[in-house]
Amino acid sequence: MSFVKKLASASFWLTIASWVSSAVGILTMLIFARILSVDEFGLIATATLVTAFFDLFSRLGTEAYLIKEVDPDSEDINTAWTIQLIIKLLIALTIFSFSSWTASYFNEPQLENILKALALIPLFLAFANIGIALLKKDMAFKTLMFWDASAKITSFIITLILILITPTYWAYIVGMVSYFAIITTTSYYFSSYRPALCLSRLNKQISFSQWTLLKGIVNYFNNKCDQLIISKFVGSAALGAFSITQRIYETASDVLVLPFISILYPGLGQLDRKSPQFTTIFHNTLITTSVVVILLTGLLAINAEQLVIIALGSAEKWSVVANLLPIAAPLLITRILLFALFDVLTLLDKIKFLFKFELITAIVSSIVLFLAVYWGDIEALVIARIILTAVSCLVLLFVLQRLISLSVAAYLLESLPFVIASGAAYLITAPFQLLLINEVTNLLCVLATSFVYTSIYVAVLISFITLFKNHSTTYALISLQLSKLKMMVWQKLTKSDAKQM
Repeated sequence: MSFVKKLASASFWLTIASWVSSAVGILTMLIFARILSVDEFGLIATATLVTAFFDLFSRLGTEAYLIKEVDPDSEDINTAWTIQLIIKLLIALTIFSFSSWTASYFNEPQLENILKALALIPLFLAFANIGIALLKKDMAFKTLMFWDASAKITSFIITLILILITPTYWAYIVGMVSYFAIITTTSYYFSSYRPALCLSRLNKQISFSQWTLLKGIVNYFNNKCDQLIISKFVGSAALGAFSITQRIYETASDVLVLPFISILYPGLGQLDRKSPQFTTIFHNTLITTSVVVILLTGLLAINAEQLVIIALGSAEKWSVVANLLPIAAPLLITRILLFALFDVLTLLDKIKFLFKFELITAIVSSIVLFLAVYWGDIEALVIARIILTAVSCLVLLFVLQRLISLSVAAYLLESLPFVIASGAAYLITAPFQLLLINEVTNLLCVLATSFVYTSIYVAVLISFITLFKNHSTTYALISLQLSKLKMMVWQKLTKSDAKQM
C-alpha cells in the first residue's frame, strides 16, 4: 500500500474511532449534566487533575520511542513494557497513599475516596499490552478503532446501569475505571504480541525518556495551570464550569480534526526528515487543518448559548459555560496547531528544546494566568490563555522554519483568507440567528445557523481559492482537488441518470 493510501486509510479509521469516542463522551456529558451539580462536576475535575499529575511520571515516551525506531527488536519492546509496568504500579500506590493529604489540600473531604478509586486506573494500565504501540507504528488503525470503541461502548453501558442504581458521581467514577480495565484486558486480544520482563535496553530508552518525562511535567503545568489556579483560588464550582467549557470545544476538535492530525506522527515518521516532501506534506496538512478548525471555531462561537442549552439542559445552571464558550472558542485552533507542531518537533528529535520551551512557557503562563484571575476573573484568564497559546504557536512555527524550511509567512498569508471568510460568515449570520432564536427550537436554530454560516464560509473561501490559485501552489492543489471532487460527483450523477433512462 502506498504512503498516501496508508494515510487515507488511517485517517478514515481514526475518524470513525473519534466519532465513536466523542459520541460516548457527549452522551455521558448530556446525562451527568442533568444529574450532577456544578460543584460535583468540579469535584470530578479536581480528581482527574490530581491523577493526571501523577500519570505524568508514566509518560516516559516508551510508545514514541518504539514508533521512532526503524526496527525495534523484542528486547526494545519488552524493556518498554517493563518500564511501563514498574512506573504505573508505583503511581497507583502513590495516588492511593496521598489521597487523604490531597483532599485536605483542596479542602474537599469527598476527594479522598474518589482518588482511592481512581488509583485503580494506573494499576490496570500497568499490565496493558505494549503490542498496541506496535499496531500504531504499523498504522493498523482499523484494529485500534475496534479495540477502543468496544471498550468505550461497554464501559458506557456499565455507566448507564450504575446510573439507574445510584444516580451520583460514583456512577461516573466506576464507569471511568471500568473503561481502563477493559482496555487492559482486551489489549491482549487485539495484539498477538506477548510481553515479558526485560530491562536490557533500559539505558538506551532512559536517555530518550528522561527528556520526554521532564517535558511532560512542564507540559502538565503549562496546560493545567489554569485549572490548578481556578481550583485553588476560585473554587470547585468555577472549575466545574471551566472544565465543561474545555470539554465542549475539545470534543469539537476531537470529532472532526484530531483524527487527521493523529496520523501525522506515524505518517511523517516514515519519511526522510530532510526531504522537501516532509516539509510540503506538513505545510499542506497545516493549511487543510486550518480550513476546518477555523470553521469549527466560528460555529462554536456563534452557537454557544444554544449548544449549552441542548447539551447541558439549563442555560441558567450553566450560565458561566454559556459566557465562556464563545470567548474560549479560539483555543480550539491553538490546541490543534500545538498538537501538530509538537509532534513534528518530536520527530525531529528536538525533545530537549521542547522541554526548555515548555518550561519557559509554563513559568510565564502560571504568572500571567494567576494575575488574570487576581486582577480580573475567569474570562480574563481565558483571554490570557488564548494570547499565550497563540504566541507559542508562532514561536514554534519560526523554529520549524529554521529546521525544515517551513515558510511561516506563506502559512500565515494562505491562512488569512480562512479568517476573513469566517469573519464575513459571522457578521452575515448573526442577524439571521437573532430572527430564529424566538421562532424555532434551539436544535433547529443551531442547524439553520450552522448551515447558513458554513455556506457563506465556503463561498467566500472558494472565491479566494479561485482568485489566488495561480499565485499559490497550495491553493492550486486545493483547487485541483475540488475540481476532481466536482468531476467525481458529476460522473456519479450522470451514471445514475443513464441507469434510470
